[in-house]
Amino acid sequence: MNSAKAKGDRGEREAVAMLCQLAPDLVLPNARRKLGAGRRDDIGDLEVFPDVTIQVKTMANVVTALRDAALGAEEQAARARTTYQVGIAPIPRSRKTAVRWLAATTAWPEGPPPDDEVRVVGRTQDAIIHCRSEHLGIPRFRRIANVRRAGAAPLYISTIEAWVFAWQHEVSAQSTLPIAAWS
Repeated sequence: MNSAKAKGDRGEREAVAMLCQLAPDLVLPNARRKLGAGRRDDIGDLEVFPDVTIQVKTMANVVTALRDAALGAEEQAARARTTYQVGIAPIPRSRKTAVRWLAATTAWPEGPPPDDEVRVVGRTQDAIIHCRSEHLGIPRFRRIANVRRAGAAPLYISTIEAWVFAWQHEVSAQSTLPIAAWS
């Protein structure tokens, strides 16, 4: 197995474990990595949450990883016919207490968040810095940035906690079933 594939496989396994630990009441039974990722008819890397396509990118260049993951998740969600999509990427060599996983999407789960809750930036790197900054006084589940650049689709970058919180809020508002009944 080549080293890039092994790194990707490790990242996907870590992502499943992290999402299961972050939101144990939201995960599907038998949450797992999907087989056959990377094919032309790929419909995402992970099967963890109901009606969500998840694309994982583990690259040294987190800026590229986040954009590629978001665009890949959007394309794969269209094939999978899921309502929600998110790309996720780990921050290489992050400390245990620091933000380790970031989420990226072209469509925020609840629709665009209010402008007063989102940091608007022109560069993905600035969004990453915002999401990782613990000194801002903003809880992790509210750290969201919107990257707006001429000629490019808007991109939401957040902590994984913020994306899961927004997705949970959106789905629970639309469902009459208790979360434990999802499957």
